[in-house]
Amino acid sequence: MMLASQIRANARESLQNKWGKAALITLVFMVISFLLSFLNIIPLIGGLVVTVISVPLSYGLVATFIKLKRNENVTYTTFLSEGFANFGKVWSVTLWTALKLSPWIILIIIAIALMIGSGVSIVLGSSSSGFGLTFVAFVAYIVGIVMLIIKGFSYAMNYFILCDNPTLTGKEIVEKSAVIMKNNKWRFFCLSLSFIGWAFLAGLTFGIGMLWLSPYMQVSVVHFYEDLLGKTSNDKKEEVRNEEDGNAITEE
Repeated sequence: MMLASQIRANARESLQNKWGKAALITLVFMVISFLLSFLNIIPLIGGLVVTVISVPLSYGLVATFIKLKRNENVTYTTFLSEGFANFGKVWSVTLWTALKLSPWIILIIIAIALMIGSGVSIVLGSSSSGFGLTFVAFVAYIVGIVMLIIKGFSYAMNYFILCDNPTLTGKEIVEKSAVIMKNNKWRFFCLSLSFIGWAFLAGLTFGIGMLWLSPYMQVSVVHFYEDLLGKTSNDKKEEVRNEEDGNAITEE
């Protein structure tokens, strides 16, 4: 089980002689995302189109960096082909994730509605219990946000699992992510937190530093994912080894 510092060190090693290519891939992705954002000026439909396209592109970027880390052949637009080739499966995973998180999403929506409603009541002076209701709604809102983040970590490996297991259904991918992330959410949180300093420095460069920070973070998560699988993989290897030893003894 690797520490965050070990994972980052491995990521830097994996990116040796690839930093330039990784930065250019990120740049192309950012430019396309920026151009795509102009569709938001179209009322209702524009935002929907941006969302529908952006989700598969995000998966495509993850898949591209998985391949780059594994020394597979990638181009500056591989994320486009990867994203649209798996368009339906990516959205299946996304919808199943949303379904799993729906109780906390609903709690947040209800809490916001109650805070708005009680706030209006206080302003109009039509409710003496407005302050109490506002407090309860605020607490519910905070609980919903915290739980949404914690539960969201359970599905952080969705895209990585999809890349390695394209034949699995969206439901199976989401459930597998929850299984391998069990007892590993804190590790993932610590890994994510370890990039805050770098993100601050990237911000000082007006975002230019993100061209290198984004691949660094992505490849680090690939190493984290493979480390999770490594524990299971080693167990399986040990079982196979024991079985082979047993067969050898039987043959003798």
